[in-house]
Amino acid sequence: MKFNSILPCTIFGLLAFNAYAGSVVSEVPPNPDSSGRYIFYMHGSVEESEGSTDKYEAAVEAIAESSATVISEVRDNTDPNTYAEKLKAQVNKLISKGVHPENITISGFSKGSIIALASSGTINNKKINYVLLAGCSEDLNEKYSVDPAKAVGRILSIYDSGDDKFESCDGIIKASDKLIFEEIDLDSGKGHKVFRIPKEKFIEQWRDPLTDWAGA
Repeated sequence: MKFNSILPCTIFGLLAFNAYAGSVVSEVPPNPDSSGRYIFYMHGSVEESEGSTDKYEAAVEAIAESSATVISEVRDNTDPNTYAEKLKAQVNKLISKGVHPENITISGFSKGSIIALASSGTINNKKINYVLLAGCSEDLNEKYSVDPAKAVGRILSIYDSGDDKFESCDGIIKASDKLIFEEIDLDSGKGHKVFRIPKEKFIEQWRDPLTDWAGA
């Protein structure tokens, strides 16, 4: 590893699961803890067609081992810019309830990561944290009309050097006075699918830096 400078609503609703240090919900809690940490997680394109999978559930549960409240739902086929507007409304709701923007993190894997990148420009708050898991594909950014130049916030990119689908974000996302950018290059030997293997030795490679970036 090197550094460069939720499940379906019918399952989760607003229930917290005591098996985790944090909790998992499908939407913003009506009365959030203003001092709490909140991590949004967006899955990739597989779940858009198949619904919840064991790989998605393992990812959400792993993030919830932190102290943060994880907010996640299973989407249908989604336009990233449209979903970014939904995230903006959810983030604004948290902030309106007293949650500090630096305590909010938006993360996603693959297509979910493209949604997270789109939301960074839409939300336009440099204190919000973002974690892109296998998140940079110039072809897909162009397909979905997501402009990395509009990104604002604290962005951490995590990708695997053996990934032949998504590459480094270095050069695609550029630091500015409104954007902090760091990147982690994994060398798991698993490429793109390292983020979908429900085994702790693979999960910890991306989960631990994600929760560290979120302060959770």
